[in-house]
Amino acid sequence: MIPQLSRWRGLLLLALLGLLVFSNALSGPFHYDDLHSIQYNPHIRTLAEIPRHFVDPATFSSRVRGYMYRPLLMTSYSLDYALWGANATGFRVVNLLLHVIASALFGRLAARWVGRGVGVGAAVLFLVHPLHSEAVDYISSRSDLLVAVFSLAALVTIRATRPWPVLLLYVGAALSKSVAVTMPAIAAILTIAEQGWRGLLRDRWRYAGLAVLSIGYLMILWSTRFLTSSFEKLPRSPLTEFWTQVKALVYYGWLSSSPVHLNVDHAFSVASSPTSATVALALALVLSVFLLSIRYHQHLPAKGVFFFAVAMLPYMLVPLNIVVSERRTYLASCGLFLIGIWAWRAARQRWGTILRPVGLGLCAVLVLLTLERNEVWATDVGLWRDAVQKNPAGARPRLNLALALKRHGDLFEAGEELREGLRLNPDYAEGWVVMGQLRQHDGDSAGALDAYRRGAALDPTMAGVYHDLGNIAMHLGRIDSAVVHYQHVLQLAPRFAEARNNLGMALEAQGNWSEALDSYRHAVRDSLFWTNTDDPVGGAWYNRARAAEHLGLEEEAMEAWFEAQKSLAKDRRHLDRAQWAQEQWERLKQR
Repeated sequence: MIPQLSRWRGLLLLALLGLLVFSNALSGPFHYDDLHSIQYNPHIRTLAEIPRHFVDPATFSSRVRGYMYRPLLMTSYSLDYALWGANATGFRVVNLLLHVIASALFGRLAARWVGRGVGVGAAVLFLVHPLHSEAVDYISSRSDLLVAVFSLAALVTIRATRPWPVLLLYVGAALSKSVAVTMPAIAAILTIAEQGWRGLLRDRWRYAGLAVLSIGYLMILWSTRFLTSSFEKLPRSPLTEFWTQVKALVYYGWLSSSPVHLNVDHAFSVASSPTSATVALALALVLSVFLLSIRYHQHLPAKGVFFFAVAMLPYMLVPLNIVVSERRTYLASCGLFLIGIWAWRAARQRWGTILRPVGLGLCAVLVLLTLERNEVWATDVGLWRDAVQKNPAGARPRLNLALALKRHGDLFEAGEELREGLRLNPDYAEGWVVMGQLRQHDGDSAGALDAYRRGAALDPTMAGVYHDLGNIAMHLGRIDSAVVHYQHVLQLAPRFAEARNNLGMALEAQGNWSEALDSYRHAVRDSLFWTNTDDPVGGAWYNRARAAEHLGLEEEAMEAWFEAQKSLAKDRRHLDRAQWAQEQWERLKQR
């Protein structure tokens, strides 16, 4: 019992250290992808949707284009939402807990591979390193956290008497993020490096089980259309991605050893061929390190290189929109840290305990850098302002800063950043939509229409831009045009409840009360899918009550007035309408 108690005590102390290091970031808001995958995602708002996470990749996002098969990740979001609603702090605390568990598991592995004396130090290094701040501060990084926890736990139990723990943990990793397919390869290559092919043959049935699970997982990805959907949206060719990520491997190594240039949007150029000096030098360095690792495969640095290289392999082969991202190194960084631990142990063996204060000082520096990075993540404006300062020529950070400023009501500066972002990248469709919204706010209807149409031309799959076109058409009194735009929105996104409600108002303005009532009924029925709006579903109940009473359906009107009052009363901005709905309900009730 004593080792077990000691283990739990160590985990508790690690959790307390994590809480101390990340305390200044826990109250931060949702950030960019968090908005569509968590804050405005209707699919996580009820536990009844959990079974759909396992069969429908579309539940990943509130966007029609959001298509990811990560059912365990989405289930964790659903459970979080059931516990504390759309409170970002609760979600981030869960991220921190997963980070603590991953740190403890890495400490266990380091103790096995290096020596029992380094386990605690390895766990602390993994916990406080600034490179991992994004994994905690950015809630959507939870997929990387879950993959790391399951994969590291599988590596810890790979030699268990029975094979089922490893197989079960691998399933958990795969259902969190597809990069989990590297886990069997990591386990195999480390076994070969340490024990040779005999070690792999001894556990051949265990690895055969992992291979069968991998094939089954790929079949699931194919059947859910996740693979085909992903390949249809590749931003560049796989060969271009490979040459680019060769540079990135060196860049990630530099960031891990000198984490003072962390950024949510790194200024990193795409390399289309190996002919440039930068790519050629990076390729020579990577090949040299890899060949040396093969030559000295039984030494710890070689194991670290193999771990890092295999874990990063999916990102070298599959092009993604963001070229370089710190959170992608979360699991792979175990390999880099193993190399650092080996170097530190060699230095300790040479110079002895005199290095202890140096180690404590380095740990303190890492903690301070992480605290500083957390401050950047504490606000969305601060995050993107920092990104613009570090990457002033990048369009994406300026456009996201403009969005953050717009959310905070600073429309003038938002417009300045947006104009500069669109100058740098005039093909950014969502940027033109935001520009239209800013122009519409300034009363420039013609300019807003021009911006919306430009955004729609760049990306005709965006339902939101047609919703904006419908709204401005309504504002200008072009009712027929508004109806056409709202109907097009609903063709692209049938559960766009706000558009359904606005279509009802446009049909009402045409005098089509019966069709308007049907639209309001539909909007109420899809109330779970109301997202990113100041007007709650009570507005649709309110409209339904008016339309039903206009058509002489008093029972339906009375029910709708009651529901409208109940919903609108939850928001102080709608208390007047809530009071009016209450009066109308009482009037009909007395008849």
